[in-house]
Amino acid sequence: MRYKKNLGDNGEEFAARMLTDAGYEILERNFTAKCGEIDIIAYKDGVLHFVEVKTRTGTDYGFPAEAVTENKISKIRRTAESYINTRKSRWRSVSFDVFEVYANLLIDCM
Repeated sequence: MRYKKNLGDNGEEFAARMLTDAGYEILERNFTAKCGEIDIIAYKDGVLHFVEVKTRTGTDYGFPAEAVTENKISKIRRTAESYINTRKSRWRSVSFDVFEVYANLLIDCM
């Protein structure tokens, strides 16, 4: 089980670095509310991005984004609403994103 946690943590770190390099401002990492957790909350060009990071070692069980179920989407949406309601800032728009990370790329890049 620890392997999966490390894999996920490394994937999130990689995603945050890639987003930062692409000009996103990371506002929160692992934001938690009663209804769930959001891996990364980032901002760029007036858009608030709620990012779910999925890291896998391969596609034997499908692509990483396919692991984001309707139940997970519902939790992310409720958690995002909680985040927005606790902030006084205004954003032009909001985006819900899935960032796929393949572990073999992590080995090459970290």
